[in-house]
Amino acid sequence: MYPDDVNGDVFRRLEEDNFDFSIEHPVDFYAIYATEEEADLVARQYATDWKNGQKFKNIETRPSDDGGMELELVPIMMVTFDNVVAFENKLAERTSKVNGYLDGWGVLNG
Repeated sequence: MYPDDVNGDVFRRLEEDNFDFSIEHPVDFYAIYATEEEADLVARQYATDWKNGQKFKNIETRPSDDGGMELELVPIMMVTFDNVVAFENKLAERTSKVNGYLDGWGVLNG
């Protein structure tokens, strides 16, 4: 049902753990940027999305353990493969305009 990739593996594990796909959940997405300015630029784009009606639990930048700045985005969404990939793709597009990279996503079960 899911592709043979990292996201597919996560969704297979969620199914095995009886994750409740019928309700919205906060989903954590991470990206790393070379500078605080770059992280803040992308964070502001998501703050605008939030003001325009997209639901978020959190948008935060902080120093990354490996250097640079980490951006944590926590939209509240239905956890479907298509929704996660769409959010990742938008984050990747915004990140491609600055010096950064995606650093994964996750959701708590329970």
